[in-house]
Formats: sequence, structure tokens, C-alpha cells
Amino acid sequence: MQKEEIPFEDLHHYSYSLTDKDFFIIETQDEMDEIYSIIHKKSGGRRLAPIPAISNDETFILIKPKLKNTNDVSVENMVYEKGEIIVKIKEFNNPNINTSSRQSPNILLKLLKKILVQKIVTQY
Repeated sequence: MQKEEIPFEDLHHYSYSLTDKDFFIIETQDEMDEIYSIIHKKSGGRRLAPIPAISNDETFILIKPKLKNTNDVSVENMVYEKGEIIVKIKEFNNPNINTSSRQSPNILLKLLKKILVQKIVTQY
């Protein structure tokens, strides 16, 4: 099997924890609802974000890349091979986050195709 670049949308970066794991594959609507119940509790009175619907032609993942010298990262691209996604990320300082924050962002990504994911690796 060839390495395949995966089209994706970077939906949102959260500055609080949504999972204990380094990555989480959201496979059911119940799992998505559970994630969004945490988001809605943390958003404190602001308008609630709409909950994405799980479909058969896309995959949702949540990643928590480790921060090194900055307070956020941007997802540059993703490559899929043999059940593994390699997520290429680039560090940057997000002006919307406290510059001294070293809390790993929880990044919700929508992959624009349905794939079977067993492992996710982040690369700088």
C-alpha cells in the first residue's frame, strides 16, 4: 500500500483536555456527543458550538501534540499508510492563547474520507 495524503479540515483547537490519550478516534455519534458535552460545559455561557454528525464518508480524530517552544501548532498535512496516520505539524505562537501556556492543544480534525486508523504519529 502506498502512502496517501489525506485531505482534512482543522475544526478547532481547544486549550483544555478532551481526552486522557494522545489521540482519540471518534467513531460513533455517542462519542462525538460526549466530547461536545465537555466543550459545551467549558464554553461558559457563550453560544454552543454545533455538534458534527458522524457519517460514513469521513473520519473525526482528536490529537494532543506535545508543545516545545510555542503555545500552539498548526497541522500542515497528513499521510496515511497501513493503518497509521502521520500528522505533520508546525509550531507557532497563537495570539488568542496566553504566551506562557504550555498546555497541549486538543485539536479536532475532520478527515474528508473514511479510513481505518490504528495509530497516529505527530511529526515536527
